[in-house]
Amino acid sequence: MTTRTRLVIAVGLLSQAMVVSASGQAPVWEQSYRAGQSDDNGQFMGGSTIVHLVGHKGKLFAGNSYWQDSRNVWYGGKDRSTGWAQVLRLDKSGGRWTVDLEMGPQHLRCEILKSVTFRTDGSGRLLKEPVNLLVACTFNPKPNSVAISMFTRDDATGKWTRSTVFSGPRPKVLDDRATRAIRVHHDKVTGVDRIFLPIGKLGIFSGVYDAAAPGKIRWDSKSESGPVETRPMAIIESGGKLLFSAGRKIYRRNDGQSPSYTVIQDVSDLYAKVPKQASGGIRGLTSIATPGGGGDSLLFAMAEGKRSRGAIYRLDPKQDGSYARVREVYLDKLMSKYLNGNPVNMILAAYNDMFPVVDPKTRERVHLIGFESWIGGNRFPLWSANKKGGFYAGGMYAIRDKKGNYRLKEINGRITRAKPTLVSTKVFARSPFKGPGRDMLYFAGHDPNFRPSHDTAWIFSTSLENALRQDPVE
Repeated sequence: MTTRTRLVIAVGLLSQAMVVSASGQAPVWEQSYRAGQSDDNGQFMGGSTIVHLVGHKGKLFAGNSYWQDSRNVWYGGKDRSTGWAQVLRLDKSGGRWTVDLEMGPQHLRCEILKSVTFRTDGSGRLLKEPVNLLVACTFNPKPNSVAISMFTRDDATGKWTRSTVFSGPRPKVLDDRATRAIRVHHDKVTGVDRIFLPIGKLGIFSGVYDAAAPGKIRWDSKSESGPVETRPMAIIESGGKLLFSAGRKIYRRNDGQSPSYTVIQDVSDLYAKVPKQASGGIRGLTSIATPGGGGDSLLFAMAEGKRSRGAIYRLDPKQDGSYARVREVYLDKLMSKYLNGNPVNMILAAYNDMFPVVDPKTRERVHLIGFESWIGGNRFPLWSANKKGGFYAGGMYAIRDKKGNYRLKEINGRITRAKPTLVSTKVFARSPFKGPGRDMLYFAGHDPNFRPSHDTAWIFSTSLENALRQDPVE
């Protein structure tokens, strides 16, 4: 293949991934990453999904997964050294992605990718300068054991240091030891910045900054919270308190030398059964301003099983310390309306947090919520379809305004059979770049849903204005 031929093909593929503005002058959606290519150093970049996007020190990083990808030996691959999770890096708007970290064999998925900052050491003494680290986590299963690995980046050299957070017997269900989120929280009683990491049903583990420790974090050996009913899906701060969700419960940490945890919300009255799947239960836990003022409310999506409707709830604080629960929306109803009444049989929403942005026109904060849907019939482009229906092939997200009103938006415009298949919007990130492209938003995802997914990972970008624009078809 000649260089000219490659250029023609590349231009053709890029044009398929763009929607042109009404003036015809500039694209408003651009596909930033397409799995199945090599970077400028010749390293392969693939993945079934992009799990995380995070800006860190002026660069954008992405964590991928090879779950259900046939390049991995667990799904039919022939080379045991390839098809494992990677961290990718983008240095400028409109640039090319490059491999920043190969996690290596047994590390299937980049479970966590986060930029965290410590201001104290483990004794509560202020550091001379805050320490900002980029960390990635995954779990490493072996025949009789499983370990949680952390990779910490040295931004001066670009090198990553691998350390072990936890190691123990392999459970019957691997997700019972999987990790999903991470957060630094300042303990108001001890004055120590601590980092918190959920490890499956074992609950929350904690550590502190230690420049001499592997990965610069010294971890406690036991769970601080104790066991929970399913793996925690989110860990956040709200009103200065550390909260996490697991299954049907939301827990609050009570700071101190001997910390404890209190259940502040239990939705067992709505969902009697413990979620069977690790992805089930309370998802996307997010802190928002209480409507009308007066505190911090909580927002979350509920995934109760195969017939999940994408219910989103708000919890408003009451004077007695409890919360008033309000169901704001069923996303399946909005999606059916978006599809002109087409049946929607399942919604899985809020893979990570509900992403806050400020609308440049109204100057009001809104939240973006990614989701996927299984729809009936065959009127619309589908992925992994059968006679009854399939996953909607477009990348959908909901926009929630401060009044609790919702509308839907689609990445790259309405899906057609000529456009890239997206299926699921998992994560959002603001541009970390200065100059051109500083107002861009990045979107990423795909969800294999236990189905073969070879080179299906994607990242799109667009301006914040376009991401929030209300199209005539809405």
